Amino acid sequence: MNKVYLTASCPVCGKRIFLNSHGYQCEGCTFHISSFICNRRMTAREVEKILRGEKIILDGFSTNAGRIFSSIPVIDGNEVRLDNTVSYSPGIGRVIVGTRTFICASQNGQPKSKFKVQRIYNGHPITVNEVNTLLHDGNVVFDAFDEEGNLRRQRLSFDKKTQKVSFHQ
Repeated sequence: MNKVYLTASCPVCGKRIFLNSHGYQCEGCTFHISSFICNRRMTAREVEKILRGEKIILDGFSTNAGRIFSSIPVIDGNEVRLDNTVSYSPGIGRVIVGTRTFICASQNGQPKSKFKVQRIYNGHPITVNEVNTLLHDGNVVFDAFDEEGNLRRQRLSFDKKTQKVSFHQ
């Protein structure tokens, strides 16, 4: 019998995680991650990142009613749950990931602020860390290709007073 093991270990007991017919199972305790979460297949590479505690945004989850959404899988005790919260910032509130943008979560049906950031700028996918940097420092710099195919330093800036995000090439 040749089991396939992941390189990351169990976050609960530290033992090895192997692939079985239902997903990814710890050999030392009851911790497991299902192969399918919300109608989306979880790859070994994604599971490795989740086990290491990385906040990765995954697309393509869907509800039983067919609504597609993006989320961040996080380990919560003995299970993995989906959390769409990217950050929390005073004056803005909870910032969540959507399928195309990061936005302020609504409270009582109304958004608390105008904060909105596209998930991709010039082919560069904005990360959770970059959103946090933008919220707390007001700027985030990254490299992305321009229309001529040249790699350029580009910047997003956030004006806390107007709560608007600007893209600078």
